Amino acid sequence: MSESSNTQLVGRFLVGIVIGLIVGVLIGLLIGWVLWPVEYEQAYTYQLVDDEKQQYVAAVVDSYTLTKQLDVAQQRLSSWTVEEKVSELSKLYTDYQAQGKTQEADQVVALATELQRVEGWDPQVVNQITSGVAAPTPTDVPTASAPGAQAQIPGVLNLRILGLCGFLLLLGGLLVLGLVLLRQRRSREQVAAVEAEPAWTGTGPPPLLQKTSSYVLGMDNFDESFAIETEDNEWLGECGMGISEALDEGTPRRVAAFEVWLFDKPNTRTVTKVLMSDFANSNEALRNKLSSRGEPILAAPGGTFILETPALTVKAQIVEMEYGEGTPSFGYFKSLKVALTAQPRPAMDEDSDLA
Repeated sequence: MSESSNTQLVGRFLVGIVIGLIVGVLIGLLIGWVLWPVEYEQAYTYQLVDDEKQQYVAAVVDSYTLTKQLDVAQQRLSSWTVEEKVSELSKLYTDYQAQGKTQEADQVVALATELQRVEGWDPQVVNQITSGVAAPTPTDVPTASAPGAQAQIPGVLNLRILGLCGFLLLLGGLLVLGLVLLRQRRSREQVAAVEAEPAWTGTGPPPLLQKTSSYVLGMDNFDESFAIETEDNEWLGECGMGISEALDEGTPRRVAAFEVWLFDKPNTRTVTKVLMSDFANSNEALRNKLSSRGEPILAAPGGTFILETPALTVKAQIVEMEYGEGTPSFGYFKSLKVALTAQPRPAMDEDSDLA
């Protein structure tokens, strides 16, 4: 066989291997990201994608502007690092400035200034927010080698070595596919392990949202939020539950109170109620401290209460709760599970809370 024929044969062999690898990768991506994509539920706020982070930070700014409750804003962002807070506030400020919304941009600066003062950020944090997100500095990118600098290929090719390389490439494609399938299997196992939300059995139309917020001891950065949307994906607001107060700074945190909250986007209003342990409820100093964050409520199994804004109503029910052992007695929660059901509020409804 001539050297030219040998080269053509090798070329066709390599093309076949590359095509097989590409097809394998594409099939794996198709299965993993299109046919059966992983869906995450009950994510923490710092796990949101960029657009959702912006919406969440905008909601926090709106809520603070209306209520001036800095401790509530801190709680909303308690699981975020300083860098994440600065980055998202900077992006939001820049977006508002670009849209000519100077008042909203000033509100971002106001919240950032207070957070910087209370949390002790570096002084240049506020300057970064007011100046917006700076454009990234171009970095040196290596240039491609000139055609004349290409490595010389020997005239006689070792087909066995090329075959091994092709096999390794194909094996890499199969490995990618296997990892995707394993990812899907684990995802299905996780989904199966998640407690199914109860079916709507009430009268009238189904709720806008029906979720269960679940806490267990050791979730020291617990802060869950759920978007409230219409069937047309119109974002009306959010509700959720997060840690409000712990008995001490130990690990795991012994949580004595949780904040259950509702944010009404159309009316830019946030209402908060504080679920307290029996110890927190009976301790006058601690109860007074928690009362400044929202209406205090003693947690009890099966207990229900209502959060209402001009446009939304959320019924919260304590599905399950258990106190931790030790002193003080009935002082902190070992577990707490609260079902949240959101409905649009009828226009003629009057403010009312159910104990």
